[in-house]
Amino acid sequence: MKEDSLHKAHILMVDDEVSNLCMLENILNRLGFTNIRKLNNPLDVAAEMVATPPDLIITDLSMPEMDGVDLIAQIRATHPDNLVLPIIVLSGSATPQIKRKALAAGATDILHKPLDSAEILMRIRGVLRSRFLHLKLQNQNARLEEKVAERTKELRDSQHQVVQRERFRAFGEMASGVVHDFNNTLVSVIGYSELLLGDESALRDPEMVREYLQIMLTAGKDATHVVARLRDFYRPREESDVFTALDLNKLISEAVALAQPKWREQAQAKGLRIEVALELEKVPFVAGCGAELREVLMNLIFNAVDAMPGGGVITIRSRRDGERVLIEVADTGKGMPEEVRQRCFEPFFTTKGEAGTGLGLAMVFGILKRHDAAIDVGSAPGKGTNFRIHFPAMDRIGHDPAESRTEKLPSLNILVVDDDHVSCDVIGKYLRSDGHTVESVGSGEDALVRLMSDGIQIMITDHSMPGMSGVQLARAARAMGHGQPVILMSCFGLDAEEKPDFVRGLLRKPIQQQELRKLLLEIARR
Repeated sequence: MKEDSLHKAHILMVDDEVSNLCMLENILNRLGFTNIRKLNNPLDVAAEMVATPPDLIITDLSMPEMDGVDLIAQIRATHPDNLVLPIIVLSGSATPQIKRKALAAGATDILHKPLDSAEILMRIRGVLRSRFLHLKLQNQNARLEEKVAERTKELRDSQHQVVQRERFRAFGEMASGVVHDFNNTLVSVIGYSELLLGDESALRDPEMVREYLQIMLTAGKDATHVVARLRDFYRPREESDVFTALDLNKLISEAVALAQPKWREQAQAKGLRIEVALELEKVPFVAGCGAELREVLMNLIFNAVDAMPGGGVITIRSRRDGERVLIEVADTGKGMPEEVRQRCFEPFFTTKGEAGTGLGLAMVFGILKRHDAAIDVGSAPGKGTNFRIHFPAMDRIGHDPAESRTEKLPSLNILVVDDDHVSCDVIGKYLRSDGHTVESVGSGEDALVRLMSDGIQIMITDHSMPGMSGVQLARAARAMGHGQPVILMSCFGLDAEEKPDFVRGLLRKPIQQQELRKLLLEIARR
């Protein structure tokens, strides 16, 4: 540190003897220190420190109004943040007790009278150099903290932007995946519709018409599960999931039929030949959701088609493997290198570029996990790929429970409430085809007017309606003294706390006739 900087220091001297102050001032002036303030009353030190903060205080130890020790203690107590302010004590006594007392109070150094100019210069330079280095360090730390705070804010802002971009990217990819699977479903609906409308001979064949309509109906039902995947992606199995006994061989045949427009018609349009070979043994039933497992099989078939740009053979096998049922979907395509095989089930990982979403196999993994099933894959470049799925087998081999006879429902008088005319019409036709009497209204207000007359046994209402929601309608009807069971329909989920106790059931749109029948039967039994 340069001497000029030291000589500019503010020095405050305190002594009740004016002669001592003048003598010390002369010594300091000769040493180059000119920025000096003198006080002969220690009680004025506090005000002076506020008016002109000093860089060094030199005080006598023995003073009548306040001795040096008390003055030091007061300064340290009232300015705890200025611990680097040096205080030099002047004393005519050199006893150890005096030294300990001054240092304990907070003195930086002690000079003994009579004063020596060389010693004064050395002591003052030492304490001032120490003070200014501390102040410089404090300033550097303050600037560093400011920079750290600025950098932290920049990082947080940058992180927020990255997270927001990733959220939008993930949402876009998820939406792209749903569109991708919807398009796969529409292949069946549009393809078989065009076959029926473009071939008059097909329309004259009732069996063919029925077959095509059945495939289209299955595709439409499966599409509802594609939408539900936005909520269900990678979720665990819940108590509300209803699994039934499923014939895997039948599901495989249905999935092959649903995927036929891609593996046969689209391939032939490109001049390719793709064959699907079924090697199905008699296997036990498995518990699960048919629509989800058909989606699994269709995704694996579509992946196999994409892996065979020059055509080839897809072989689907089923067999019993101890206490489990094994399904294999193998292709003769180009195969996967090891690093791709290990990552193929990761969400958003794809090797198809813009044509892929990276969600197909991730969705497959999530569905199979909910079914307590395991999947593994064997593949190598040039040797094709083989997906193996292991399902826990049920105890029996039997007929499809869906083919069992449904208990006959009594004829009911039902009020359907929905602001969507098409929804009212479809549900009304479902109910009338089962022998029920149906009345339809388009709002909660109209429903309350109709309930004022007798005859309605069950009310089926949409939840999301303008003016009055389904829950509000159900509560208003109960407040008016109507005790009919209420069924709520919704395109979205409904929290348990939102559903009144007297609401007997929930149906997720689009409504399927079999689910409606099952719920009405349960209500009728109660």
